[in-house]
Amino acid sequence: MVDPGHGGDDGGAKGTKGLKEKAAALEIGRAVAAKLQAAGFEPLFTREDDTFIPLWDRAKAANAQGADLFISLHLNAARAKAARGSEVYFLSLGQGDDDEVAATENAGAGAAPGAEDSVVASILDDLAQKAFLQDSERLAVAIQGQLNRLAGIKERGVKQAPFVVLRGAAMPAVLVEVAFISNPKEEEKLKDAAFRAKVADAITLGVRRYFAQANGGVRRRMVGGPSLGRP
Repeated sequence: MVDPGHGGDDGGAKGTKGLKEKAAALEIGRAVAAKLQAAGFEPLFTREDDTFIPLWDRAKAANAQGADLFISLHLNAARAKAARGSEVYFLSLGQGDDDEVAATENAGAGAAPGAEDSVVASILDDLAQKAFLQDSERLAVAIQGQLNRLAGIKERGVKQAPFVVLRGAAMPAVLVEVAFISNPKEEEKLKDAAFRAKVADAITLGVRRYFAQANGGVRRRMVGGPSLGRP
């Protein structure tokens, strides 16, 4: 499941030259889906146009489709314009490595639907992701390594944070901050289809390496449909 972040009234972060995170994330999502399909995967989308999808509904859609992986795509922002490169996160159920980034991406999510009525539902959401935390970390490491090469950065490091969009995903799930939209040079790169294709290649190679290391052990099968997974 490819999840382009933000959308609709939620524009996300904005670059100094006007690029909106929601638009860049969608274009990157399309490029990632095309590369994944070429590699033999069956990509699905949480959104394919400028539509707002509530954060809590995104993992729910991945669960309903029986997706093997959940990859949420975003653009980072920092006060220091020199900040560059990619960061890949997996879920923290407590305090994370960068709660400021998580707070920005979680803005407007509100409480989980029905949370006030069902403590059990909340516990089940936590258990769903706990079962896949190690696989999520392996996926994050595999993708981060490829994106570091693309950016020419030795290591930014995989991190954990309490992202709402990853909660309740019953599969390995990561959030990719592809680049810093606050960095004018990276903002320009994000407008370039060739650069977005390189990002998509890096993410796809990370996914392929993850499945090769997992030996297919985390594959799930759609109810009444074909299996998603590695070629």
